[in-house]
Amino acid sequence: MEAAVSENDENRFSIDDLNIKVQQAQEILLDLERRKEEIERQKKQLEELRQKQRTFEEGHKMAVDLLTRGLVLLERQGGELKRQLEELETIHSHFTEQLKAIESIQPASWDPMNLEEELNRALVTVEQAKTIYSQYREKVGTAQEKLEVEEEIEEEEVPFHFWNKVLSGFAYSLPLIIVLLAGMAIWFLKK
Repeated sequence: MEAAVSENDENRFSIDDLNIKVQQAQEILLDLERRKEEIERQKKQLEELRQKQRTFEEGHKMAVDLLTRGLVLLERQGGELKRQLEELETIHSHFTEQLKAIESIQPASWDPMNLEEELNRALVTVEQAKTIYSQYREKVGTAQEKLEVEEEIEEEEVPFHFWNKVLSGFAYSLPLIIVLLAGMAIWFLKK
């Protein structure tokens, strides 16, 4: 009997040991599954970070390229505008000088004895002013054209008026309506 008890004890120990080992193995599996889930979550976070980093790098490169090109264009335009402004200031200065010279001509104060000489000087001043204006007329014309275009744009911004459009359409269609009515009248008279 002692042998049977010891055999049962050994089986019990081995079954208990086995149950403990199975439980330990299940705990290890659960721990490994938690670690796997944690690693998967970290992997997903790293992939998202990697994607964000790529997006940032592409956006950064594009923004740097666009802004660099924009700055180069602005510098060119700024240089061109500065040159044009200097040119316009020179023209303004010449026009101002010529206007002062013409306005300083006072025919009432001319000496009647030197009338021909005074008149010749005045004519030279007027011709010089005309020559300077002609010399810069193209530049003044360009500025004038820009002003006219701006005025046209402002005029085009008049709000849409339905009845004005209807009346305009009727006015354009009136000759056609008259011809059609006359044709119908002739057709009815021939019947």
